[in-house]
Amino acid sequence: MLSCLNHLSRHWFASHGTGAAPRFFKALGALVLVCALSGCSSIQIAYNYAPNYLSYRLNGYLSLDDAQRLALDQEFVRFMQWHSEVALPNYSYAFETWRMRVDDAAPFTASEVFEIQERVEQALEVLGQRAAQQLASLMVTLTPKQQKRLREQFESENKEYFDEYLKNPNSDATRKNYHKRALKRFEDWVGTLTAPQRTLITGLSDRRSKVFASWGDERVLRQKALLMVLEQQQGVDVAQAENALNTYLTSLKHYREPSLARQQMQLRREWAEMTAEVLNSLTVEQKAFLKKKLGGYAQDFASLSMKRVAQGPN
Repeated sequence: MLSCLNHLSRHWFASHGTGAAPRFFKALGALVLVCALSGCSSIQIAYNYAPNYLSYRLNGYLSLDDAQRLALDQEFVRFMQWHSEVALPNYSYAFETWRMRVDDAAPFTASEVFEIQERVEQALEVLGQRAAQQLASLMVTLTPKQQKRLREQFESENKEYFDEYLKNPNSDATRKNYHKRALKRFEDWVGTLTAPQRTLITGLSDRRSKVFASWGDERVLRQKALLMVLEQQQGVDVAQAENALNTYLTSLKHYREPSLARQQMQLRREWAEMTAEVLNSLTVEQKAFLKKKLGGYAQDFASLSMKRVAQGPN
């Protein structure tokens, strides 16, 4: 539970900087880990349709040809087989552990939040490594035209991001957009927030308003880095492409924009402190809401694990 809420809050915080580039590739590994964390009504439905969804998204970015789509679909099948055998049982255990943590009388601490955040990032790193392995063979076939399409997609999404979050960074409308996004991450897990909890969450958002513009710069820097990686891998050995993509995905845990890079540990520590404070203030109703949701996710992952084992290799 602690990890879930902290991952949600951290994802909201980091998403202003990551942008479309890491979403494009990291989605392969991350979607099946965080489908529950993104508000899917049914993990089982989300998981079963993940290959089709990811194929659709990647094709939208790159306009793949028939051979590339077929190869990508085959890689997704292999990835899902690996993931169901290796990760699903661990997810079920983790959600059940978090559910029991809700009843623990010991208060949550920022150090605990921060430590579990590190474990979540390590799990995502493993998924990123597998994503690089599955996508390397596609990378080396991308044409200049497809890379140009990806660049144009990034530019289009950046414009939307700018209009929503950076066009008038000091306006009440922009401030409320950030508030709404942050509050929803917590409300999805604990239900209706109390007034003090809302004040905690929106207060930290307001204190970070000075770095809002930096998220836009970070977003562009990561996209440029990805585009450079893709350009350099055209026609090279697949193993070299895998290593290059894995290096890029690993780099996403560090900010590129100088002002954000200098503040990274401080920003994460502040968020961990606020998250712990919210968790320690949960009402009886909020704890029941959270336990029910976490228990449901644990059961869903356990059910998926059993189904995959029963089905055997495709």
